Amino acid sequence: MQVVLPTLVASARSHSILSISYFIASGCQIATTHLYRCIHLQEQLGDLGRDAEIAIWNDEAQVDLERALRFDVIWLYRIPMNGPLGSLIEQARSLGKPVIFDTDDLIFEPELVDQQRAVEKLSPNEQRMHAEGVQRYLQTLEACDTVVTATPLLAELARRRAKPAYVHRNCLGREMTALAAELYARRRDRARDQVVITYGSGTATHDRDFEEAAPALAEILARFREVELWIAGPLALPGSLAIFDRRVRRFPLTGWREWITLLSDSDIAIAPLERGNIFCRAKSEIKFIESGAVGVPLVASEIDPFRDAMTDGEDGLLAPNENKWIESLAFLIEQPNERKRMGDRARVLVIDRHSPRAGSRGLRYLLPQLAPELEQPVGSKKTVRWPRRLSARSLKINWLVPEPFAKAGGDMGIFRIIRYLAEFGHRCEVYVVTYNSMTNYASDQIRSYVEKNFGETAAQYRRFEGEIENADCSFATFWPTVEILSGLLKGGRRYYLVQDFEPDFYPDDPLHYRRAENTYRAGLHCITLGPWLTRRLRKSYKAQADYFDFAVDHDIYWPKQGVRPKQQRICFYARPATPRRGYELGLAAFELLSREMPELQIVFFGADEVSPAPSFPFTNYGKLQQEELAALFSSCDAGVVLSLSNPSFVPLEMIACGCVVVEMASDRWDGILTHRRDAWLVEKTPRAIAEGLKTILTNKGLREQLRNNALRRSQKMSWRESARQIEEILRRDNS
Repeated sequence: MQVVLPTLVASARSHSILSISYFIASGCQIATTHLYRCIHLQEQLGDLGRDAEIAIWNDEAQVDLERALRFDVIWLYRIPMNGPLGSLIEQARSLGKPVIFDTDDLIFEPELVDQQRAVEKLSPNEQRMHAEGVQRYLQTLEACDTVVTATPLLAELARRRAKPAYVHRNCLGREMTALAAELYARRRDRARDQVVITYGSGTATHDRDFEEAAPALAEILARFREVELWIAGPLALPGSLAIFDRRVRRFPLTGWREWITLLSDSDIAIAPLERGNIFCRAKSEIKFIESGAVGVPLVASEIDPFRDAMTDGEDGLLAPNENKWIESLAFLIEQPNERKRMGDRARVLVIDRHSPRAGSRGLRYLLPQLAPELEQPVGSKKTVRWPRRLSARSLKINWLVPEPFAKAGGDMGIFRIIRYLAEFGHRCEVYVVTYNSMTNYASDQIRSYVEKNFGETAAQYRRFEGEIENADCSFATFWPTVEILSGLLKGGRRYYLVQDFEPDFYPDDPLHYRRAENTYRAGLHCITLGPWLTRRLRKSYKAQADYFDFAVDHDIYWPKQGVRPKQQRICFYARPATPRRGYELGLAAFELLSREMPELQIVFFGADEVSPAPSFPFTNYGKLQQEELAALFSSCDAGVVLSLSNPSFVPLEMIACGCVVVEMASDRWDGILTHRRDAWLVEKTPRAIAEGLKTILTNKGLREQLRNNALRRSQKMSWRESARQIEEILRRDNS
């Protein structure tokens, strides 16, 4: 069948076979959505040296698939599934071309259709058609490789559909930025007694949203006769405002230029959204972007997009209820200097976070995550330029921490670092991302749990609810928290505390392996546990990376006297469910050793159950508390930990207790342990492990030499000093 090319927007650059090219197909042109998600995206790609072409695509338009497939990456903005689209996605996948689904609205969740209030006004037939459309959007999302959204909540909902999802914020385009600058300059010379409050309704779907502010607006108009209310676009005006018809001016739905101009002529902008409605919570902060661009302060509902973008009282005002709406509007009406201050501050933030340059900067770090086979990781040694730090001496540090598990070594490391940084005088705010057992925990319960299992600290704890406060810097601590942190606006400089090569946690799960791997391409400054990870992230992902040293808690791990039995004993960190700990490799080694040394006591620890079970005599101690681990290590002549990824803390805790360590020989141990000096490092074979253990156990002089050297080395490993290393990196970056 002959197909026809849809309407095309000019390419950002002349097409070059040397440049990675992007085909942007737009299925939505209402209001300014196409402008922000397609036109501005095309500009950003052009700024980064990528070719980009836009096609208007809908059910009526027929598409030249052959032309679309000439591009390297297919970017689909809000297109419901249809036959040609399915064919395009299938052919793109067969050619190895990444296909991306982009959305700035909650259009893909059939179970949440009732949250979209405009649907209530549709006829039964129209409601059925709308529900079918939502299903088709979902089909497109599920058929694509990756999802890009305008907000963190949309990204989280997409991830629940088992899709890698990333946030690319709405940003101004070049033309919009130039017009806003011109209009902002004009505002400085304007003087009038009148105070204008402006609301823009881009579509006929915001009647319920406007009700959030309508009672307050009626009160304000009654109290302040100098106030006018300007409403642009379709809106059913509530009866409470009808009596003020002379001071309520209506403007038709206009283009973006006319809207920005109208907005610049006002004194206060408002952005009411229905509270508790997930459809509204998933919306973006465009109203803050546009009002801030022209220096107009915004009063907005205290809801996700505005809590994330604004700081109440600094660059705008947030209203959680009718009284706060009245209070906020009255404050700005009565305080013209505060109007100017907040408007000016909002403009500074918008230029910093939502300018064309900011959009290109964010996209620069996003592209290698979306198309890692095509886009190279960012090679600059400099990290993303985040907003200027807040404090002069102590730092305010946000931490995004996944729900912790008692006895987990990685969690223990995180909270030790936080404890010492707080002890050094830094203000640590810990946001716990809950998943399962802590889903219903309040902040005080989270704090109690952490202190019970990981020790007391001066840090503050709270449950993560979708946004973080302003800070000098913010840390992600596990790869899903990188995805979250990358989509947030507040928080200062971004860091990633990396304690292991996390993609290796998913050897049989390509989706999660890819998502974990992509977090190293996200532009965060990685601070890694030990030098091996720093070298790997720099080499493979061009990440900015520094490291802190491995450490031991000497208050817990030290040689206990009188606990070692007369019979020789060894212990094995046995974790069958964790492939990087080499359980079956160790099992094979112990089977060899037990034949030659049948009197040897073999103790397993680390998991309550082990499978497959050994064929030789052994004792499984299961999961132990730290004090119990220290007693076990002190009672053993040798300990085996097989680190197939970044080293574990466990071998260092063993040597601190006088237990000689047998580990895998690898550059992972460079600068940490040395073969024949303070540890016995062997090749990755059962025979080499067994022979190494036998050598240590049968040579008392060698064993004592290794033990004494290791004890001396472990004394230099301090969590306090490791935390100081991290502090030094933060101070250097935030000076």
